[in-house]
Amino acid sequence: MSFEDVVKNSKFMLAEASVVESLRRSNRVELHPRLVHSPLIYDRKGREELANLYNEYIGVAEKSGLPMVTLTPTWRANRERLSEAGIACDVNKDAADFMKQIRSQWNTWRDNIFIGGLIGCRNDCYKAVEAIDMEEANDFHSWQINKLAKANVDFLIAETLPALCEAIGIAQAMGATTYPYTISFVINRQSQVLDGTSLEYAFRTIDSLCDRPPLGYMVNCSHPSFLRAGEQPDLVLSRLIGIQANASSQDQTDLEGAATLKVDDIPAWGDQMVELNAKYGVKILGGCCGTSAAHLQYIVDNIPR
Repeated sequence: MSFEDVVKNSKFMLAEASVVESLRRSNRVELHPRLVHSPLIYDRKGREELANLYNEYIGVAEKSGLPMVTLTPTWRANRERLSEAGIACDVNKDAADFMKQIRSQWNTWRDNIFIGGLIGCRNDCYKAVEAIDMEEANDFHSWQINKLAKANVDFLIAETLPALCEAIGIAQAMGATTYPYTISFVINRQSQVLDGTSLEYAFRTIDSLCDRPPLGYMVNCSHPSFLRAGEQPDLVLSRLIGIQANASSQDQTDLEGAATLKVDDIPAWGDQMVELNAKYGVKILGGCCGTSAAHLQYIVDNIPR
């Protein structure tokens, strides 16, 4: 089945846990100052570390019989940053091919692994004031979105978006393709996008301004408690399909500059994630900063199926 069909027909899908933060903390590879983990696909050690991480997460899903969501290592591989780095390779296509190669090694389970073509905002993901406006976002992000679409990923996704204005332009550019797509915001403790917009207003606005609205919305790089699901209106819960949550309940800016990894108790984190699925119908559950395969395993061990 297509990614869209699986999302519609599944009660629970697993998403990958931390990738960038796990690589950064491992001290086994060096991340690029502007492209982060994208160039690792061209380095033998980098490819090995990436593959080990993705395969570890996929293994949790496979053993549990769950569909798995993986994302291309292209979060910062936009045209501007690639040009600044002097990289002429088709990084987005090569990253998609890298993920397909990993998927192909899972033999009969490979049809349950879905690859999302990942992009991020143009500037700092924790500073809403640096977000670009709707028109500029459409123009700026279309290049990378089209590269990922041509690479024949299963769906498109924009993550860690701090502001509605840029998210609208991204959604419109993704909607101009034929691929299902998802918009994922980073939120604060008040369950607002970092620009102060409520999730209800953000979802409603994007849906109304796109000829082809997103398949659904997600939240990432935010602790599950930030969502405050019990206070959300029906519109938010009906359109929210996933969360990739931070392991720590500290604010994102505190985690970004922390010298040591901050991780809350896994059961406390996991119980909140399980509740999002069991009580509020959030289908895609995964991790972001500070999370590991152990976090994913706790989720799958505690969601009734």
